[in-house]
Amino acid sequence: MGFRTVVVLSNDKAHEWQNDPQLGNKIFHCATMKTFGAGEREPYFPYGEIVEQVHADTQTVAFLDGYGGTAMVTRSWYHGQTNDEKNENLLKALAAQLGYKVSKIKTPA
Repeated sequence: MGFRTVVVLSNDKAHEWQNDPQLGNKIFHCATMKTFGAGEREPYFPYGEIVEQVHADTQTVAFLDGYGGTAMVTRSWYHGQTNDEKNENLLKALAAQLGYKVSKIKTPA
């Protein structure tokens, strides 16, 4: 399994990126720098933002706003988990990160 890259492209700059033959190279370079060695400075991506680059066997909760986004919680999953179990684990991790606790609403029997 490889890596997943999440990119937010600004439609306001589509007239620039739609014909840029180096778009793929720019995305790859900036995503790799963000993940593996940007140091303290975020790599400059002229057409929007590289939100994250992670291993493809992870799940992420991200907030997208304006021309960018923030990957809030990233968790690995394991084979045999249901989608509900994966989603519940992500929700609980996000809530804990923000200082909250999540509990399931009890349904009447």
